[in-house]
Amino acid sequence: MRYALERFITDIKDAIAATGKVPVDLIEITTPKPNIPADRTFVAFKAAKALRIDPAKLAAELAATIAPPPDSLIGEVTATGAFLNFSLHPQRLAVAVLNEIETAGEAYGTVADGAGRTVVIDYSSPNIAKRMHVGHIRSTIIGQALVHIFRALGYRVIGDNHLGDWGTQFGIILAAMQRYGRPQSEGEAAMAELEALYARYNAEMNNDSALEEEARRWSLALERGDPEARSLWQWCVDLSLRAAQRNYDRLGIRFDYAYGESFYEAMLPEVIEEALRSEAAFRDIDGAVVAELDKLPKFIIQRNDGGTVYMTRDIATIKFRLQTFNPSHIIYVVDARQELHFRQLFAIVRAMGYARDVELVHVPFGVITTSDGQPLSTKKGNMVYLEALLDDAVARARALVDAKSPDLSPEERATIAEAVGIGAVIYNDLYQDPRRNITLDWDRMLSIEGNSAAYLQYSHARCRSILRRAADEGVALAEADLTLLTHPSEQRLIRHLARLPEALREAGARYAPFVIADWCYTTAREFGIFFEQCPVLRAETPTLRAARLRLVAATANALRNGLALLGIRAPERM
Repeated sequence: MRYALERFITDIKDAIAATGKVPVDLIEITTPKPNIPADRTFVAFKAAKALRIDPAKLAAELAATIAPPPDSLIGEVTATGAFLNFSLHPQRLAVAVLNEIETAGEAYGTVADGAGRTVVIDYSSPNIAKRMHVGHIRSTIIGQALVHIFRALGYRVIGDNHLGDWGTQFGIILAAMQRYGRPQSEGEAAMAELEALYARYNAEMNNDSALEEEARRWSLALERGDPEARSLWQWCVDLSLRAAQRNYDRLGIRFDYAYGESFYEAMLPEVIEEALRSEAAFRDIDGAVVAELDKLPKFIIQRNDGGTVYMTRDIATIKFRLQTFNPSHIIYVVDARQELHFRQLFAIVRAMGYARDVELVHVPFGVITTSDGQPLSTKKGNMVYLEALLDDAVARARALVDAKSPDLSPEERATIAEAVGIGAVIYNDLYQDPRRNITLDWDRMLSIEGNSAAYLQYSHARCRSILRRAADEGVALAEADLTLLTHPSEQRLIRHLARLPEALREAGARYAPFVIADWCYTTAREFGIFFEQCPVLRAETPTLRAARLRLVAATANALRNGLALLGIRAPERM
């Protein structure tokens, strides 16, 4: 589908080309500055220079010559100095945008830019045998939003949960289970027990070299494939995945694969040999394999005792993804503290001859802090675990829903509270630049009047409520004459609804879900202004009422689609 704004730009280029005054390759259309009363602009400087004519004169001549065809989306054409400004035709715009939203439905806003290409997105990546906490939530939420965005852009998307299921810490975990016994509970309770066992053994190990040796023995046994070690390790993996899945289900997280670091174990010797053979790495005087590339600090590929590190497994992971999925992009959603690691990783992979034509992208993000700006930390005793965070969010939302909608059934209020509470957590992360640190401010997060998920969800629910009342009153939407939608607030809303495909493309190009969040917030705000200034159910005429109801329906549809890109549900009632 070619959307209205795309057709508008094509109409402008065709109209300028039809004058015969400007070659097609010199026609560039831009978005004007906010203070310019126009929708698109042709800046004449470049063309005028090539044509050796005064730019203001060229713009004036074009304005006087252009004659858009009757079905064009071009309305007014004016010249201001060297700027040739184009405004949308209000009636034709209303018809075009509302019809394409109604026709496309849930697909409105999607494009096919990425058709035939694959994107791998690496996100969430919790550590096995540890509870998920707020430190994991940002990668999980941002990553899932990027999955939705790139799928809507037409890409085949591979979401991969790169689990931290390997490393020396498992020697301590296995030794602790052998010494103190395996947890008998399930879910988060069992995970908490595992963490306590790890901490207890680690503390005792500091004063007992025999315990340290026992942990080292279990670590070696695991790496060598000892059946008992592998069995205990697999139990930890399965337990952790079951516990994490409850959180993922509530957040609407869906992975295509969950390959842990252990999956790449067999590839590591070959990766090290390739790094040496390609001279991307070298063996230093102590016997370790290291790399020093692109003026980056020296880093290790293999320890001098033969052990591997995160970098080794990450190189193997990229190699596997290239060979298995043939992606155009590999995107890592990992916190900003790992920026140097990814610069080094991308440098050595390219030095080894891989991913020459593939976009390797690190999407960094900041930390979550308390309302007074304190970092959340297990050592400080203020860590918030993910299951408890989601439970708290839903409980707070339930109190809000109970107060606002006591007439709804308890079951419906519970469903709405889950959507609103989880939506608050997701939107609190996504509405701002991911590099910024974010805070847990429940009053703001659950407000139905500010820039929050609850405000957006309430706007959608209000749209649906209006449409239900119209249906109860027997209003026939077929009577609508969309050309009547010329009020300034109607036109601003329609223009903004038309921008969803543009916002989607911008969000993908910048790896920035906050672009979609901003589009959703502006949609809700513009709808609120329209609702205040333009009576809907009590419009002056039945035809205008039907037209405004069609606009309300289109707003609900588009806003639901925008929220879905963020992974937020849009309740029918609130």
